[in-house]
Amino acid sequence: MSSEETYKADTNKYMVHERGRMPYDSRLTEETRVPDDYVPKKDKIQFVEIYDMPNNTGLSTYELDRLDHEWQKQWFRVNGDLNMRIKKRKGDGSNDNTILYQIQKYRDDLGDFHRNDETYKTAHEEFKRKNKEENELFHKRNNIRKALEKNTLRSISSTDANQLGWIIENDPKYTVHTSSKYNTKFVYPNEYRTKWTGEKVVLNDNPIWLGETIIDEKNSKIGGKKCKSRRLKHTKKRSKARKAIKIKNTKKRSQSRKTNKIKNTKKNYKTKKSRR
Repeated sequence: MSSEETYKADTNKYMVHERGRMPYDSRLTEETRVPDDYVPKKDKIQFVEIYDMPNNTGLSTYELDRLDHEWQKQWFRVNGDLNMRIKKRKGDGSNDNTILYQIQKYRDDLGDFHRNDETYKTAHEEFKRKNKEENELFHKRNNIRKALEKNTLRSISSTDANQLGWIIENDPKYTVHTSSKYNTKFVYPNEYRTKWTGEKVVLNDNPIWLGETIIDEKNSKIGGKKCKSRRLKHTKKRSKARKAIKIKNTKKRSQSRKTNKIKNTKKNYKTKKSRR
């Protein structure tokens, strides 16, 4: 055995495994001595994962799963089903070393397929793009749902409304409406919350203007004319209530003054009469 082959064969003796670090060959960092009776741990024989043919074409991982399934099917056809060999081991000389070699070959071939196959690389780029869009839509929906709960969503763009499913073809409610008063387009939020009983309840049923997506964090109440009219109504109610209370208190004071005056007059009259 050449020195290079000996070096490679002894690699397991010098591998160091430390928590929080990748395994490394200690011969590259320091001088180490390994006992002559050292026996490296044997690799465990494990079944390989089977890639089933995916059924849901809407999933972002559909194309990757389909390509993995077809590649694995072809590899098993050429090299034999690894899992069957591991399970049965009948008369084909499949000892541990042979099976471990086949498993390593399978892993190497799969890695080469993932790294070098142009169809797989294109599908992987498409998966990353779709995954990014799904994450962005998830965060966008969460922000808009919070705005709906706080009544801070002033308007929404047609692009966002379509992405969130607020505009549905041939749906009488979730479509684009036009205000006859303001001649402006609006939509209804197609968002629900689930009660602990499992019942779905509309999160917010107020119409939202179509235009640009605007969330007004400063004002947590409903804005625009609606908010102004409500404020005026509350102000008028408060002023009327204050006036009524003021009039009531004034009447009470005047009444008590009259009563006290009459009492004092009678008291003075009695005092004068007793002196006489």
